[in-house]
This record gives sequence, C-alpha cells and structure tokens, in this order.
Amino acid sequence: MSTRKRPQRVRRGDDPQLGALDTHWDSLFQSLGRIEIVLLIGAILLLLVLIYSIQSVLSPFMLLGAILFLLYPLRGYSLAKKIMWLSVILFGIWFVSSISSLLAPFVVSLVLAYMMNPIVERFERWGVPRWVTSMVLILILLGLITLFFFLVLPVVLTQVEGILDALSKLIVDINASIWNSSMLKALERYGVSGDEVRNTVTSQFTPKLEDILKNLVRGLLMLATSISSLVTQIFYVVLVPFLTFYILTDLPKIRHRFLLLFSHRFRDRVESYLNSADQVIGLYLRGALTVALLQGVIIATMFSIVGIKYALMLGVIAAILDLIPYFGLIITMFLAAIVAMFSDPPVHLKVLFAIGSIESLRIFETMYLSPRIVGSKVGLHPLLIIFSILVFFYFLGFLGLVIAVPATALIITFIKEWESGRRGMPPERYSKSAAG
Repeated sequence: MSTRKRPQRVRRGDDPQLGALDTHWDSLFQSLGRIEIVLLIGAILLLLVLIYSIQSVLSPFMLLGAILFLLYPLRGYSLAKKIMWLSVILFGIWFVSSISSLLAPFVVSLVLAYMMNPIVERFERWGVPRWVTSMVLILILLGLITLFFFLVLPVVLTQVEGILDALSKLIVDINASIWNSSMLKALERYGVSGDEVRNTVTSQFTPKLEDILKNLVRGLLMLATSISSLVTQIFYVVLVPFLTFYILTDLPKIRHRFLLLFSHRFRDRVESYLNSADQVIGLYLRGALTVALLQGVIIATMFSIVGIKYALMLGVIAAILDLIPYFGLIITMFLAAIVAMFSDPPVHLKVLFAIGSIESLRIFETMYLSPRIVGSKVGLHPLLIIFSILVFFYFLGFLGLVIAVPATALIITFIKEWESGRRGMPPERYSKSAAG
C-alpha cells in the first residue's frame, strides 16, 4: 500500500518540498487525538474572534510579527519562506511610505551625492582624499543655492507679477476696443444691438475672465507657498548639506554594506544590476541636468540680448521643462510666444525669434549636446517615451513627468538583463549589442 501511494504523492505537486510539507501535516494530525483536534480548531476560531475584536489597535508591526512567529518553524519549506519574504517586502513598502516625509532629506542628499560622486572618484584617483573633494563640492553647492534663492528667484517672481499685470492691461484694452464706435456700427449693420453685446460682455464675459485671472493668481500663490514649504522641509538649511557630505564621503562603503545584505549566490547578480542602473540612471541624470542648465542659460541670454521681456523667467522655465521630452518643448514654445507678445515692437519678429530659437536649440540639443553629454545608453523609441510620460504623469503628477524616461530606461535594462540570462548570454555582451 505504501509503495503504491508514494509515487502518487510525488505526482500531486510539482515541488517535492510541498509533498514533504503534506507528509508533515499528515503525521501531525495522525499524532493528535480527536479531543486535541477539537481543541485546536476551537483555539483557531477564538484567535480569529480575538483578531476581529482588536482590529482597531492592530498594526502592520503586529501582523508581520504574527506571520513570522507562525511560519518561522516551517522556514525550511519553500512555500513558507516565500510567504515570509512577501510579508517582509509588503511591510517594507508600507513602512517607507509611512515615513516618506522623514526620508525626504536623506533621499535628496543621496541623489546629490550620487550626482557628484564621479567628480570625487576622479580626484580620488589623483590622490585627493574623498572628504576634501566632498567638502569643496558641498561649499560650491551651498553657494549656488544661495545665489539662486537670493538673486534669481526674486527676479523671477517679479517677472511673473509683471506678466499678470500685462494680462490685466490687455483685458482692459480688449474691452475698450469692443466699445469703440466703429465696432458698434459694424455690429448694428448686421442686426446685432450694441446694447445687447455690452450687457452680455459686462454680465457674463468680464466676470468670468476676472474669475479666471483670480484663480490663476491664487494658483501661482499656492504654488509658491507649496514650493517654499517644500524647500523648507527638504533642505532644512543645514541638515541636507551635512547628510550629503557624509554620504558622498562614505558612498563606496554604503554600496559595499548594501551588497552584504544579499547572499553570495545573488551578490554578483545584484552588483551587475547596480552597474547597469548606474550606467543608465547616472549618465541620464547628470547629462540631462547639464543639458537643461545650458538650455536655460542660453535662452535667458539670447532673449535678453534681443529684448524679449521676462527673459530670466523664461530661461528658468525652459531649464525645468527641458527635463520633460516633447511635452516640455511644446509648453516652452507656447509660453515664450505668449510672453514675447508683451515685448516692445517689433512684436511679431520677437515672437518668431522666440519660437525659432527654441526649435533651433532643440535641434542643436538632439544632434550635438545630448549624444555627447547624456550619451546613447537611454535609447528609447519615441512612442515608448510618450507612453511612459503619460502613464507616469497619471500616477505621480509632475514628478512622474521628470522620472518617466530614466525609470522606463531602467525597466528596459532589467528586462534585457533577464532576457540575456535566459539566452545564456553575458549581460555585458548583450547590453553592448543592444546599444549598438
């Protein structure tokens, strides 16, 4: 009998450990009597009732502890181990999401340290200690931030107020042009009463337009308030530079400690993934920010020379929107054309110059700047870029617009690594062939 049932148990599950787990539970229930089984079932039911009674005070910490307490004796089985790891991962996601506001300065410091790390490594190869280069870079960063907030930002806010004043004057001019005698005579010639047009515009059009302008101003004020509060929370004036200095100084040790979290069997694979991610994210992040800064400086300088008003504000906006492929270009051209209309005559030539210069800079960026600064590691199809931007914007808002391209490139890189592993091809060879 036993020799006949043993092959059936192996065929019933694909995993031999599951068959061993079934045997374990079968032997457990066989060793228990009927009274013990009844008591065990009753205890489980009472445990469920107890959990339902204290659900208001339950927390993910308690649930994770309960799961690990119950499954730890069965950690030798594959299914129990997978459930434990899944529970730990879900708990980690919840924990990071709960303390995201506290982690903000650490994330900002890590990103800054990551961007400046190649400079520190280059000077380290020349014999300069990491802490010396890190200290110099932090001082330069503090100087640039101070320069921006005390010199650039006030001018930009003043130019935004100037645009709003110009819009209100434009509305007054349009309203006055509607009521001139030639316009009213032309309307009466086609059977339209001038009094009716006046009443309609006064009662409906003008109040709605004023509401739109008021909401626009309120939105800008709320944006400025949120930005100031965000800057206050993230930078903390003192905390972020200190964190950036320590992270930048000990970044190789942090990387080494992170790799030690994984077993020897997966450590090489994780290190390969980190190197691939560094090639994609590092080159794109540093290169895209450099290109965006150059674009903003060039646009602000050219518009100032030509005489287009609010050139500094347009340069800042162009630098920020340059991080968003395609959509950023369209928004920048639209805003530049509108702002150029408020410049001194000849207005039409300045509007054409604004649009043409931005398009010329885009071509220059595509043909020269991006291939040499950003590199060819982020080689995504335009349709995939547009789709990823829309998806990330839907879920993450403006932040999604900024991280859509590098995040998609990183996902594609991991997919290529996985495909190369399935084909038995080394990841480095596959990535080079794919990039070429």
